Amino acid sequence: MEKIDVEELVKFKMLPFDLYNDSGVKLVNAGEILTSGKLLQISQYENLYKEMPKQQEERRPAKAQTVEEDKYDHDASFEKEKPKEIIFDKTVNRKSKFKAQSQVDMKSYFATTMFAMQEDAKQDAVQMIGEIKDKILDDVHAILPEVKYCSQLKLLGNYYDCHSLNTAILSTALGYRLNLDEDFIEKLAKAALLHDIGMTKLPKEILEKSVLSQQDNKILQTHTKIGYKILKYEMGMPEDICLVALEHHENNDGSGYPFKLSGEQISEMARIIGMCSFFDDLTSNRTTNRVKNTKDALRIMLEVGSRKFTPQLLYQFVNMYNYNDLESYEEMAQ
Repeated sequence: MEKIDVEELVKFKMLPFDLYNDSGVKLVNAGEILTSGKLLQISQYENLYKEMPKQQEERRPAKAQTVEEDKYDHDASFEKEKPKEIIFDKTVNRKSKFKAQSQVDMKSYFATTMFAMQEDAKQDAVQMIGEIKDKILDDVHAILPEVKYCSQLKLLGNYYDCHSLNTAILSTALGYRLNLDEDFIEKLAKAALLHDIGMTKLPKEILEKSVLSQQDNKILQTHTKIGYKILKYEMGMPEDICLVALEHHENNDGSGYPFKLSGEQISEMARIIGMCSFFDDLTSNRTTNRVKNTKDALRIMLEVGSRKFTPQLLYQFVNMYNYNDLESYEEMAQ
């Protein structure tokens, strides 16, 4: 058997070989369609091995002759000339209370989900979002008693690999701190993972810009309405989860977008997730406010205050962990 990396598997639609784990257990048979859901499951194994079935090995030297064999070879990859890959940032926060492998796994799962979205495998993406949500709920619940600082919850690395995950982690932690209903916390985690789904339909060149023009900002703001439509009409999500995608940039004083809602006009879930999303933007230096650590970010949250957030939620968030968090994010990364 020959070792193979999970990153190599993503270019196959139909596997031309059997796939095994470390223990010699066959995970996927040759000829099986490698769906995004199945890819997510096998990506959890640290080592993977491939082996050609005997009948394929025997005929491999002679190029496929039949129509069926030609079709098999043609379907073996998405694009042989330009293979598509699942790429994610493997940076680890060494101060995190999450285990290093858990940090990498969460980013891997999320990247796989986004890959499924790009391939229009919406139902696979729905299933995978449910699996990531369960992992976040379990992992956050397990480490909460040990967490002293917000920075100990943060995933580090590429913003687009981490932002929705960080928002979901913070929202879940706040939900537990507020003793919210378990069903509500589950929806909170799922909605947070999906709150920026509309970004997947925006031009890449806009997302990569460090400075946006007025026209760029107008285009960027459309992600809320786009996200709502994707969740409601393509993924069949409940209305309260769809509303988070639509409302997470609304502000308490009515200065947000897309509808300039204020106060309790904004759904409770969107208020929580919008606040956690803004905090992750701050600590990722994605705003005009440059911060060195969590203490700087919390100071800005208080300065912004009730203009953006309802006072009660802001108070609960700021007091969720120790305020005097001075560890810089550069020092946390390995």
